[in-house]
Amino acid sequence: MSDNFHYNSTAELTTQEYEELEDFLLRESELKHPMNLDALDGFLTALIIGPDTIARDEWLPYVWGSAGSAEAPVFQSGRQEERIVGLIVRMMNVLAHQFEESPADYAPLPNLTTFDNDEAQRHAARSWCLGFIEGVNVRPASWQPLLRDEKGSKTIFAISAASGLLRDKLGLDEEKEYELWKLIPEAVLEIRSFWMPARNQAAESAKQPKAEDPGRNDLCPCGSGLKYKKCCGK
Repeated sequence: MSDNFHYNSTAELTTQEYEELEDFLLRESELKHPMNLDALDGFLTALIIGPDTIARDEWLPYVWGSAGSAEAPVFQSGRQEERIVGLIVRMMNVLAHQFEESPADYAPLPNLTTFDNDEAQRHAARSWCLGFIEGVNVRPASWQPLLRDEKGSKTIFAISAASGLLRDKLGLDEEKEYELWKLIPEAVLEIRSFWMPARNQAAESAKQPKAEDPGRNDLCPCGSGLKYKKCCGK
């Protein structure tokens, strides 16, 4: 399967494509604990705005199930596998494109969806937050600078509280958790801003050409006066 399948596409998924992806994840894949679309949106958001650029082979297993579960979906064909993975990658690309081009217009998926009732909407919001936290857990050590930052730690706290994970500890009910959900779009942008300097620096470093090793008969760059082959090039 090609890593570039739909990789450069930033075309928003259609309603039918979202339904196709959801049907596969929740009904056709035979996975026990796959992410739903709201959790997937939160998960991909964390990957995009977080500290590290993470290869697909590292993060994709989290979509199928919790880390270490070794769950893998059942695909009917290689073509279906490319199709489903392509839709997931497109979701990621659309988000990345929006953060790059119009971050002020960002909204998490539950805020862009029409629900039958308030409970379904609250459940979607909690799922998004749980997905975001799962994204953090792909590389938890890398997120420590944000957690140690006074302002940054509040953003993660808001997401954790809105997820329902702190309900008993904080004595929250669903209504209070959903009130916190209103803070999440701003929290996402604050997290993105926190990591932008590090991401920009990493991108610039990647662009720098690597210095080539000197020829064997060139003078060694260490300043010894010897030829490279008889000094550091041994």
